[in-house]
Amino acid sequence: MVSATQQSSRIRKRKSTTNGKVNKRERRANGTPAFSVHVDGYDAKAADAKPAPKAKLATKKKAAKKAKGTPKKPAAKK
Repeated sequence: MVSATQQSSRIRKRKSTTNGKVNKRERRANGTPAFSVHVDGYDAKAADAKPAPKAKLATKKKAAKKAKGTPKKPAAKK
């Protein structure tokens, strides 16, 4: 026979997983809601402000390669 503590903890766990299951499923399906990144009064130049994310160089290089295409081979001499 299982102890009373173990039994009650299992019951609590089972109930917590079933409670709000529909809401949890809807939240997972819809993703993160839109929210403002910076609140009103945010100063990007403040001393404690986070630095702006830098663009990745790899994506610029790939875009440049796609624009140029593959280099053509020189014509063969006859």
